[in-house]
Amino acid sequence: MHDATSQQVSLADSEAQALDEYVDGLQGGQGSAKIPVHVSYEIIRLFSEGLYQSPQKAVEELVSNSYDAGASEAHVILPLVDSSSEEPTSPLWVIDDGHGLDEEGFFGLWRVAGSRKAQPGSAVKGRAPIGQFGIGKLAAYVLAWRLTHISSVDGAIRVTSMNFRRLQDIHQYDAASPLDLDLKSLTVDEAKRILSSIEERDPQAWALMFGPDAAPSWTAAGLTDFKDLYNKLSTGRLAWVLSSGLPLHSNFRIFLQGKEISSSKEDLEPLKLYKIGGAEDEVARELGLEVSDTGVLISGIAGEISGEARIYEKKLTEGKSDQYSRSNGFFIRVRGRVINLEDSLFGLPALNHAAWSRFSMEIQADGLREHLLSSREGVRDSSAIQTLRRYLHLVFNVCRNAYADSVEKATRSLDVERLLNDEPSAFITEPLLEGVTKIVDANEESFYVGRPALEEGSSPRQWLRDFADESSAVPFERVLVEPTGVYDRAVRYMPESRILLVNSDHPFVEKLMATSKTDAPAKLFGSAEVFVDLLMQEHGFHRASIVDFLKERDRILRIAAGDEPSTASEVLRLLQSAITHETALERAVGLAFRVLGFEYERRGGNVPGADGVLYARLGKGGGEALSDYKLVYDSKQTNQPAVPADKINLDSLDDFRRKEKADYGFFIAVAYANQDDPEGKLGRLVSNAVRAGRRATLMRIEDVRRLVELHYRFGVTLTQLRGLFEKAHMVHEVKAWIDDLEREFSEQTPRVPLSRILLGLEDAKSDALATPNIHYVRALDNVLKEFPPERLIASLQAIETIIGSKWLEVAKSGEVHLHHTAHQIVVEVERNLRDLFGVDATERSNIK
Repeated sequence: MHDATSQQVSLADSEAQALDEYVDGLQGGQGSAKIPVHVSYEIIRLFSEGLYQSPQKAVEELVSNSYDAGASEAHVILPLVDSSSEEPTSPLWVIDDGHGLDEEGFFGLWRVAGSRKAQPGSAVKGRAPIGQFGIGKLAAYVLAWRLTHISSVDGAIRVTSMNFRRLQDIHQYDAASPLDLDLKSLTVDEAKRILSSIEERDPQAWALMFGPDAAPSWTAAGLTDFKDLYNKLSTGRLAWVLSSGLPLHSNFRIFLQGKEISSSKEDLEPLKLYKIGGAEDEVARELGLEVSDTGVLISGIAGEISGEARIYEKKLTEGKSDQYSRSNGFFIRVRGRVINLEDSLFGLPALNHAAWSRFSMEIQADGLREHLLSSREGVRDSSAIQTLRRYLHLVFNVCRNAYADSVEKATRSLDVERLLNDEPSAFITEPLLEGVTKIVDANEESFYVGRPALEEGSSPRQWLRDFADESSAVPFERVLVEPTGVYDRAVRYMPESRILLVNSDHPFVEKLMATSKTDAPAKLFGSAEVFVDLLMQEHGFHRASIVDFLKERDRILRIAAGDEPSTASEVLRLLQSAITHETALERAVGLAFRVLGFEYERRGGNVPGADGVLYARLGKGGGEALSDYKLVYDSKQTNQPAVPADKINLDSLDDFRRKEKADYGFFIAVAYANQDDPEGKLGRLVSNAVRAGRRATLMRIEDVRRLVELHYRFGVTLTQLRGLFEKAHMVHEVKAWIDDLEREFSEQTPRVPLSRILLGLEDAKSDALATPNIHYVRALDNVLKEFPPERLIASLQAIETIIGSKWLEVAKSGEVHLHHTAHQIVVEVERNLRDLFGVDATERSNIK
């Protein structure tokens, strides 16, 4: 949703509607005329929608017209927005003090695909024009149905208004019959009436038009009757586009909402400054290009290419401005305007990420004008363009080498082993000795610090005295960075060898190493983590509290590194954490159903529609019960104890379901008001909807949690879950359905012997030419033959959801990849069950 304004207005006071009606009602007078527009609706639609996908770029086109008109300032004033509907109720204005439009100018304005700007001598105030093809005004079509121009020249004020809806009946082959636009005259009072709200909202723009020192000529371009794309207009991104995409010369100032736009670039000192041209341009010499003191010449590109490149120690991709658009990469300017805002690489392949995020190169190449695409957002490929790209790439490499030298110099001073081992401080040695002593005395390891393996018969006291002598001089004998498993802890300190082992498989460590040329940051992080553990021991925290705290810290580190929860235990924690946050709840529910075997596509946000879409891919036919199906859901969160019936919009959910071509839809909430009363308001609403053929179900977070637990213990199939949405609609019906499913699983005899399957699959790994397969293992085991293959596969898939695909991977075909031994997998499953559901969880499961 756009964030253009915060003022509250009434629809009854719609300035936009008043403008359109007022202009349409004006009578022709002296200076009135008919302007023929020879263009079809298809041409406007194809050109504008094809060239301008961004609302910001559409506004930029209007401002670029101000620049080409020789304006010294342009004012962009965004619409007021109705507080209830969030619909714009006033025009979007772009006002400038350029040369304005006389009668001939208005006729030329609507000469589509024909522009005088491209003609020799068309520069205004010494500026080469940005526009070239005469189609920029069509950019307005992507934002609004109505485009109005009011312009004052030599004391005469004229107005035209294009209603693009009128073109819908003019087709491609009807162009011989043009659409006539009325060119009308305005008095000063009439112009002031139309533009009256500008006086308060942007006094400087008002003074430009009607003040004591008003400009001799001016133009106001207004958009009304807005389209859906307007909702994507962001004030922040628009400010960035205007400041970065247009030339902000000293004689051309841009104001947005009354505030002047200024460059947001920080005043950073570059590590390397590379200037194009001159004796220092080594890249130009390498490519054999002609060089002057101010630039280079490339055959096939008219004129000189000038500019400079910079690379910084700090990333340019960080900071608040990055949420609007980029600050790094290539900025290719033609007559002052950036032509590649959306293509930072200018057609080059991806470059070194660490250096690229710190690199910026701005060049001026007016000769590229003849190479531009019609959208002016890129260039046609040619040998000259290829040479230019080669030049840019080599300049980047020079800057990248300068950055690499800087990193190498910095890392030479960041030798972790030296910092820790060279006369270590008592702040390091004392917590280390005290923590290891507590571990030896309790005979239990801490979270990061292991329990030393003492030789049988040796004295723990003597070992500790030896450890104190050695660690006081060298706390860490070595710091190693090695893979120990994605689910293993980030770091481990082994007192008997004094080795600090940093786990390179851990998502957070992996991310640290991906952003650095050395493993020094990972080592520094690992040593700091160990001392968090040791200092908590020194401050008297109980071992169990330390382990719980560092487990939660590890989980946060994984999330911070972008590691998506892939196991049922993580998903259940997310469900519990998300109950008071609507957006988090939307995502947690989707991830929970992903654990159950669904494919999840996130929706939600500010776009009307379902919060998520879930696909059950069964890959089968032959009847509805066996075929694929699809769900949509809408999460409901409230500050009240339960969601009231008024918030349950069954019509909206059914609209979402039909739009997504889904089979079923459901709501998800913590609880619903009067959820157990089938005759209550909510009960009647749902009953009526079901009778009308709407497939809607009311689910609670508790119901999802129970389904995940059942999947943990027994393996719930997608076919079984279809029955839930087919038969259960009210809360009590959902609960009864899950109760019946649990009872059915509990009474099943015999249970699937998962340990037996895993051992059989482990034996099958001895065949180097084939992947272990459940069908093969079942064929060799008479006990397993008592179970259908589908049930064996579903049970193993449940195991995969318990501990994750890093332990084993189960395909629908029955192929299984074991990444650990059968015994290790069983132990890990039992540990997860105990942690999540208590000590008797393994007895209730079918792992034995």
